[in-house]
Amino acid sequence: MNLKRMAFLVVAVALVAAACGDDDSGSTTTTAATTTAPTTATTAAPGGGSAVTVQGFVFSPDDLAVSVGTTVTWTNQDGFDHTTTGDDGSWNGALSGGGGSFEFTFDTAGTFAYHCNIHPSMTATVTVEG
Repeated sequence: MNLKRMAFLVVAVALVAAACGDDDSGSTTTTAATTTAPTTATTAAPGGGSAVTVQGFVFSPDDLAVSVGTTVTWTNQDGFDHTTTGDDGSWNGALSGGGGSFEFTFDTAGTFAYHCNIHPSMTATVTVEG
């Protein structure tokens, strides 16, 4: 993309952001939008584990990094039932719609792919570091 086109795009994004600003504060903050690749994340869960949220037919984060011995808790925020099922068969947890949860403790290092048995397009991984 050439420099003129990039400058035009940045100005256009800033103008759109300014038009959508909150009029109650008397000022508007504008930022240019950026696109980033999905990142590996660790989210604290009760009891010192890590959390995965199921919402909008997506596991979030979709690539979770944890240490050996970490308990991961999946919580379903959708109104539909889901599962969290290890592709290798090492776990299979039912997640009832509207708040159902499941916990699994990862005792060995490795990368563990998983999916929802009900909705096979829902996939993610847990990377366990030793």
